[in-house]
Amino acid sequence: MREGIGSVFLYNMIILFIIIVFGLISATISYYKAFKVNERILDTIEKFEGHNDLAKAEIEDYLISIGYTSLNGGIQRTDCPSSPNSSDEGTLDINEDSTHLYCVYFHPDDRGDKEVNKENGDNQPIYYNYSVVSYIFVNLPIVGEFKIPVYTKGERTYNFSEGDTAMYSGDR
Repeated sequence: MREGIGSVFLYNMIILFIIIVFGLISATISYYKAFKVNERILDTIEKFEGHNDLAKAEIEDYLISIGYTSLNGGIQRTDCPSSPNSSDEGTLDINEDSTHLYCVYFHPDDRGDKEVNKENGDNQPIYYNYSVVSYIFVNLPIVGEFKIPVYTKGERTYNFSEGDTAMYSGDR
């Protein structure tokens, strides 16, 4: 008696199914890793109240510890897009000493210029936030290497100025 489905065809279907399942699992893990990198970068920026030298050093230590892809020759400004996406303008603020490709964007205040700190007279916005673009690096044998951007925008952060420090040190 003949089989309804040939064994070679059945083996091809099983192999195709395994390739698709493992591809989806690896894509999910890669996306999770890139999103986790974004969240950790944003947490570090919030912890140090900006993308300063202390934040950059902690971000670098973290990226090294998780094995995030390194670039030869460091980051160039041309590696990062000028704005994170078409609807969101931000000022590019990258760590040019880094060997890891991630882009940090500073957003002053997304509610407009009407919100300034009138108590002490400075023109700095009351709130600011950062957004981060990290990449999923994929290297396929036939297609080659390419990167997929993952964008995350952080929460609003209050802009502490020198006039407000007494309120947070317990003097009031």
